[in-house]
Amino acid sequence: MSTGVYFQLMNPLVFGLFSLGFLGIHHMRPSKSTLVISISYVVGAIAFISDLIFQDSTLLITRVPIAGLYAITTCMLVAALFLHYRGKAPWTVLGGLLVVHLAIYSYLMAIEADWIRSFSANAGCGILASIGLFAFRGKLDRTLDRVTFSILALCCAQSFIRPAIIAVLASGPLTNANHSETTFIFAMHFVVGACAVTMGMCLILVFSQAIFNDLRNNSVTDVLTGINNRRGFDEAGNLVLQNSAAQPVSLILADLDHFKSVNDNYGHAFGDGVIASFGALMGDYARFGRVAGRLGGEEFGLLLPGVPLSMAAELAESIRRRFAAANIQPGEPHDVLTASFGVAQYKKEESLSQLMTRADQALYRSKDCGRDRVTCDTEIPDTAAEPTQNMYPATSATVQKLPVKYG
Repeated sequence: MSTGVYFQLMNPLVFGLFSLGFLGIHHMRPSKSTLVISISYVVGAIAFISDLIFQDSTLLITRVPIAGLYAITTCMLVAALFLHYRGKAPWTVLGGLLVVHLAIYSYLMAIEADWIRSFSANAGCGILASIGLFAFRGKLDRTLDRVTFSILALCCAQSFIRPAIIAVLASGPLTNANHSETTFIFAMHFVVGACAVTMGMCLILVFSQAIFNDLRNNSVTDVLTGINNRRGFDEAGNLVLQNSAAQPVSLILADLDHFKSVNDNYGHAFGDGVIASFGALMGDYARFGRVAGRLGGEEFGLLLPGVPLSMAAELAESIRRRFAAANIQPGEPHDVLTASFGVAQYKKEESLSQLMTRADQALYRSKDCGRDRVTCDTEIPDTAAEPTQNMYPATSATVQKLPVKYG
């Protein structure tokens, strides 16, 4: 067995390993994109093996199916990119181009068009692969995505450039008879294999990063409400304060009134619905760099960069009214649900925990004054003159649970 044959056998082996790798990723994070790309590498491996077995064949019945396998591999790779970046694959477009590509290739095979036939096989796959470039439209913010896009663009370009260069450098015309004896086959296996390996490595990093992002989001996201948990709120809040510069930053703390009675009277399922509803309400206001979080139990926070105290108090009042008017479970009678709010504005050189302490004192004042109201920390007598007791110590990587203080 020649060295060239050994080399050609490497491609199906590598493709098989990549298929197993993407299948493993699919097992950890099930998605259509990873499953489709795993299958594409299996089809690619079959294409290489078939090409090796029938490389001396000039029959239409063998060459067209092999060209079809390469083209299907490309189509599935492109479909996987669209599924990952855009959520939907252009199967109709890809299927139509696949049929046209194979029809042209079959015609050129039938008339023995020599080099043009080989060029069409590669150019057809290049055109199919170029469709994948559109999957990255508006998705090139991250370096890894830009690198993947660039590699795919190079893979598309080589499909046109490589056969042209080989045709120029080949000693004599490229025909069906000498096709397997030229450098064309070796160059095709080498370049296509190198492109597939490089692309596969990039995609493994892309999908691995998605898994990492999922894990991180799960670690900083409250499952019941979908907004930040205490850890996520602290991390995002500290970044806001670090980047606040000269702009005002205000904090709203909210606590649901008599929540223990809600659970006792209507059940924990209803109570969870109340928590989820209020979390969604807070999330509605978490735009333009604002940070919403469930700090523990029935207590929530909303950090507002660029918002002064007076405007933050108006937002808190809007949230209070909307929550009081909310219908948690239509058709199910229940008492009017209310929440109390405390508002404070960030002071220079103040930590997030100190800001939260002042907002918490304002919230405590709202509770003392009858609940279902908004209080700013400036309304508390002698607040500025008194030293601030740190009721919200800074948290570490672990989530700190807050005790239920109000009710």
